[in-house]
Amino acid sequence: MKSPTVGRWQLAQELAQLRGDKPRDRVAKAIDVAPSSITRWEDPSGAIPRRRDLHALLAYYEVPEDEVSRYLELRERARESGWWQRFGIKGGYGTYIGLESDARRIQRYDAIHIPGLFQTEDYQRALIAGSGAAISQEEVDRRVEVRQERQRVWMRNRPQTWAIVDEAAIHRMVGGAAVMRAQLDCVIALMDEPHVTVQLLPYEVGAHAAMEMGSFTVLDVGALSVVHTEQRRSVLFQDDPSEVEEHLRVLDRLRMEAFGDARTKAGLRGAH
Repeated sequence: MKSPTVGRWQLAQELAQLRGDKPRDRVAKAIDVAPSSITRWEDPSGAIPRRRDLHALLAYYEVPEDEVSRYLELRERARESGWWQRFGIKGGYGTYIGLESDARRIQRYDAIHIPGLFQTEDYQRALIAGSGAAISQEEVDRRVEVRQERQRVWMRNRPQTWAIVDEAAIHRMVGGAAVMRAQLDCVIALMDEPHVTVQLLPYEVGAHAAMEMGSFTVLDVGALSVVHTEQRRSVLFQDDPSEVEEHLRVLDRLRMEAFGDARTKAGLRGAH
């Protein structure tokens, strides 16, 4: 299964919204498909409905004729491959890259390392080496190439990006002093880009709103907002408005507690 593009995600979300509280079995019976088909169509990682099934579904939902063409165009977008798929990227990482590639706004809190979009190649390689994963040099190179392509797409698209980085991330000696110095210099340089805001969350804040959440990202893609959280062996995407709103409130609290531009740059310069 390919990782869903933004078109696929949007189609699934809109089909779920159209169904609302209508029982899945009733909808399936009305258009003569299996109930599991309705479930798969509303799952970003599931199946894309056939054209005739989508027509039948939209007719059952009484979608106005002038709106039908938009859904058919969205279906075609959903079938397109993303650039990351040529690297064999699947699963949650591919889903994240798809959302990131089309995002108009990216807001992130990082608890343990420099955000991926800001990482230098040497820092990336040191992170991979430090993970202890038994992977080939070819796989390391592939991962770095994917990360660098993500950065190129990000700099080309220039979505508004606001990152709050815990002070612990800048003191952890990833790759040694020279690698960390170059990495922190890179972050300082990026802070001069008009679409980038970075704030350092200092140790002196103590307990804070995100301590029990860990790192997370809120991505805005058109009318779609998605929260992404990741642990070592699990990835979670949430587009429920209440979950998105909760994470945005946490980010707002962190912004008030974190350093502003000048003190963040001073903290980065003084770290190593």
